[in-house]
Amino acid sequence: MAPAGAVTPVDSSQLIETPLIETDVAAFTTRAEQWTQARVVFRENAHEQALALAADARQAEEDRVAAIEAERVAAEERKAAEEAARATTTTTAAPTTTATPTTTAPDQPDPAPTTTQAPADGDPTAAQWEVLRQCESSGNYSIVSANGRYRGAYQFSQATWDWIAGLDHPSLVGIDPASAAPADQDAMALALWRRRGWSPWPVCGVKASNA
Repeated sequence: MAPAGAVTPVDSSQLIETPLIETDVAAFTTRAEQWTQARVVFRENAHEQALALAADARQAEEDRVAAIEAERVAAEERKAAEEAARATTTTTAAPTTTATPTTTAPDQPDPAPTTTQAPADGDPTAAQWEVLRQCESSGNYSIVSANGRYRGAYQFSQATWDWIAGLDHPSLVGIDPASAAPADQDAMALALWRRRGWSPWPVCGVKASNA
């Protein structure tokens, strides 16, 4: 028996060796690269979703404005028809048998729009229109956006095109903006600008207004 306070020697054969944990550098690097790639993909998907949401919001606003304007026009037409009907029932024409029959000429279509006329005071300049077209469509009058919603040099939606055409150029209602003649697209863009300024083109309109 060892005296008190003496150190008992340790039998080295009873020691248990603990293996060192080796770090798998290659696996760690691979996981880091995968994580980085996943973040890149996430950011790209988020950007695409943001662009899609912005396009949907723009279309919803255009549809809302078009619906309001269409209702206003319809109300004005109903009012005009009612007034015409009242005038017809209260006015009696003097009968005659000697009047020469006349034929009412059919309504003539709007004259072909042209971009060669001088702009009115306050209208955008030719340089501003060029900046707008280059920004919206690279100046391509027949281009169509990837989702098919925006068409032509000024990227009209069909709803906005038909709304403006119904107000200012009836012969163009129902025409695909991307297949309309360049002069017609120019005339429609001017008509839209005169009603709403640069707001229909929230990004490119800023560039054009500063040109």
